Amino acid sequence: MLFATYLFNSKGLALASITTYIAAVRSLHVDLGVPDPTAGATRLARLLRGIRRSRSSPRQLRLPISNSLMHLLCDALLSPSFDSIMFWSACCTAFFGFMRNSEFTCAGPFVPAQHLSLQDLQYDLGGFFRLHVKSSKTDPFRIGCTIVLGPSGGRICPLHALSRYLAIRGPSPGPLFLCSNGSPLTPGLVNSWLRAILHSAGVPGNYSSHSFRIGAATSAALAGVPDHLIKTLGRW
Repeated sequence: MLFATYLFNSKGLALASITTYIAAVRSLHVDLGVPDPTAGATRLARLLRGIRRSRSSPRQLRLPISNSLMHLLCDALLSPSFDSIMFWSACCTAFFGFMRNSEFTCAGPFVPAQHLSLQDLQYDLGGFFRLHVKSSKTDPFRIGCTIVLGPSGGRICPLHALSRYLAIRGPSPGPLFLCSNGSPLTPGLVNSWLRAILHSAGVPGNYSSHSFRIGAATSAALAGVPDHLIKTLGRW
């Protein structure tokens, strides 16, 4: 009860996340051979129902970043400044890599074993980049996966954007995406920069760092990519 309340009030987690945490607690007890604390917990069930009702109002859906919006971002980030070049390369990587925000940003201190680093990006002589994602939401055992980023043949190209950024970033180890002040790119920075650009262009709606992943899947579907391939590309 107290744990669920803490996750809801202090952490602001949604019901689905809270039930996942509770399931993990139950699993740990089963593994240790001790009684299941959730068995017959009618008060916990009532608490979860209350949480569901308190969050029953419809949430504002995050909108996808479309191809046209990618062109808008490209125009807005034509500046030769370090941060503009870095942010544009991050946008292209997130979009073409179907990436979750946790896969290309650092929500807290940089952890080499967890976060995307410069060493995770390798150029292949075949003319594309291999990006190793060490961990993700659907990879609980941290097996990792490799994302291939090649030339798009158009103006919005992850290969060109990354090559341009790497030329000014330098070989220093650490997070792949660094700001000009040396700090890693965070989800909050992506959200604020993205929303500021779209707001200045008069684009309404709710967009966030996750909009690149949503937009990649939407664009692939509109281009006729089969569902099973979209699921593979997005690591669903």
